[in-house]
Amino acid sequence: MKKLVIFTLAFVILAGGSAFAVKTKYRAFSPTGAGKGLFLKSKTDQHKYFVVDKGTSFGFDIVGPTKVKIRVRAALKAGISLSEYEMQVWEGDQLIRGQKVKAKAASLTAEGVSTGVGVAKTLVLRVPKGKHSYRLWVTSANTDKFYARFYQAKKAVKKAKFSSFKPVEFSKQVTVKSAKNALAYYMVDTKGGAKLSVVGPAKLQVYCRVGFDKNMKGGVKFTLGMYEGTALASQFSGVAKVSTKVNFVEDGGLIPSYLYKFAFNVPSGKHIYLFKMLDSAAPGLALRFKITNTALGMVK
Repeated sequence: MKKLVIFTLAFVILAGGSAFAVKTKYRAFSPTGAGKGLFLKSKTDQHKYFVVDKGTSFGFDIVGPTKVKIRVRAALKAGISLSEYEMQVWEGDQLIRGQKVKAKAASLTAEGVSTGVGVAKTLVLRVPKGKHSYRLWVTSANTDKFYARFYQAKKAVKKAKFSSFKPVEFSKQVTVKSAKNALAYYMVDTKGGAKLSVVGPAKLQVYCRVGFDKNMKGGVKFTLGMYEGTALASQFSGVAKVSTKVNFVEDGGLIPSYLYKFAFNVPSGKHIYLFKMLDSAAPGLALRFKITNTALGMVK
């Protein structure tokens, strides 16, 4: 076997245990040491590829589990309308994946090259758990040069799940009723606030409805302050409008506004937060809280 020229990829993939979704999304990556590459162009688009000649290969280290997609196009010689070749991925002396293909000419042009370009053929590599060193090798009886483009599966981002979270102290609990459900809220007004005890890191969601009295019209500005000790950790402001789709079960002469939602990232450690009503023309604010499920076991 001819000596291989290995191009090392500056390509690091963090290990992860999550399974791929039905439709995997990919991002292209460029191997370092392979030069600048060249662009293959269509009438409307262009993408960077890297040349793979006979006697050379692209090597890359990767940590699984993940997926790698390698797209290869033949550089067609003059008079050759059909390229036949095999794409191979090796790990050491072991052939991990091989795929024989035939490719006709595509309506693409290679930057600075007069010869034709073949239709893309794709090899998908499922990388098992652990660190692996692979190399791409392309063999053919009628083609001497190929263009390769590399993709890595994007790591799936799990959407955080939240659960309702009750304050450790509050002055009054009310129920906001809609056509679908009835939910507990905690009133914050000039007489008192709502206090939460949280151990971070965690994501906190604050749901707010302004309490309108029956004489209030139009939009009402409100500001909710979030304090840790005497320090203002955050504040949330808005202009509320009265809702016609919900009401307070406890008839205290107030009408709920539309729902307003705020978010706060709780840093590491234990925190006591006090929510106060700041500048507001409304009699009070009704609050509901949610916290990420991952933090529930640490909440006291």
